[in-house]
Amino acid sequence: MQSLTKHETILWSTLFEHAWDGMVVLRQNGSVYRANRRYADMLGYTPEEMKALHVWDWDTQFSQKELLEMLQNVDSSGAHFETQQRRKDGTTIDVELNNNGAYYRGEKLVFCIVRDITAHKETEEQLRQNEELLQGIASQVPGALHQYRMAPDGSRSFPYFSEGIAELGGLTQEELSGTSAEPVMSHILPEDAVDVEARLQETAKTLSHFHAEFRICHGDGSIRWIESHSMPQKEADGSIVWTGILLDVTQRKKAEERVLEMAITDGLTGITNRQEFNRLLEHEIERAARYDTPLSMIMYDLDYFKKINDRFGHNAGDDVLITVAKLVNDNIRSIDSQGRWGGEEFMVLLPQTGLDAARGVAEKLRRVIADHRFEQLDTITASFGVVELAIREDSRSLAQRVDEALYRAKALGRNRVEVYISPVPDSNGSGPSPA
Repeated sequence: MQSLTKHETILWSTLFEHAWDGMVVLRQNGSVYRANRRYADMLGYTPEEMKALHVWDWDTQFSQKELLEMLQNVDSSGAHFETQQRRKDGTTIDVELNNNGAYYRGEKLVFCIVRDITAHKETEEQLRQNEELLQGIASQVPGALHQYRMAPDGSRSFPYFSEGIAELGGLTQEELSGTSAEPVMSHILPEDAVDVEARLQETAKTLSHFHAEFRICHGDGSIRWIESHSMPQKEADGSIVWTGILLDVTQRKKAEERVLEMAITDGLTGITNRQEFNRLLEHEIERAARYDTPLSMIMYDLDYFKKINDRFGHNAGDDVLITVAKLVNDNIRSIDSQGRWGGEEFMVLLPQTGLDAARGVAEKLRRVIADHRFEQLDTITASFGVVELAIREDSRSLAQRVDEALYRAKALGRNRVEVYISPVPDSNGSGPSPA
């Protein structure tokens, strides 16, 4: 290299030695014209050692032929690319190169600015691996991970949801491709959507945990139960973003419904059991008092039922109980309730029904049972007691009175209806009495 003037020396020093990036000037034959200390340090050499090297001594990505061709073709418009270079100790680094060709003192040189991007590449690779890991985890989650955004202007969107959202809701690609949340949210049943929206608004204000269970119309037309858990965060622009998970809990809901049904249903007849009937009775008494409407109750008992079991066996007796319960259910209103009180005793609750109408219902049920032809048994009969709820009467008193009315029906010959008229002493001081 020709000797440099004082001004040129200052210029080279300013450009090279004080530059933040590594810099190297190459001849078109691949040898080093000059390298700054930062670049020499980057590769683990001294600047003097660098002068004895050619670019293919440290570049690992391109062959000598390729590098010579590149050096010949670099012009003033520059070239930008990434490559990998070998350090003196044998380790490699990733670098980003910006090259420009220019003539200096009659010789074409290639000026290279070199930036070590190894850490950046490692970060990118770690992020890629993390993203793959998260995507892998998300694909194994039995549901869908999601982010739901509510912007200050009220618009809604899903910035992210995992692949499981398509299967969870049976959604089409068209529904998932847009930016609006409406195509997805419209699958929530309207009666449940009101509650979901209320919970969203509440947690948006408090930034508290969101939890809701709601039904959706799946893409296949079925109704599915979805459980949602998420935590909201407020962003700088005022948007609220909920990050969480959606789970299909349809099977769990069905199991819960079965357990509940078992808890309130008589195992033999399939009608309400005594515990649930008592709950319904308390509820109807409160409602009758609140709205000042009549409420009546029927209690019936199968006549000589023990003889049926003794003669034909308990299986035949069970068939009779099942058939009678169905006969009664088929002949009462949808607002009426029947429950098995115990053994062959049954109760029927008649909301908004006075004593005379209740007596008529009991008589109708008595005839339905008496007219039915049972296998093996031919016919059986039942006795009925009927009462109407009195002012300020409780469930225990009402049940006691209907039991006494039934006892009177059996005492008077069975297969009949008896009513209990007065639950409290009258003005003459006489006690309660059946009709």
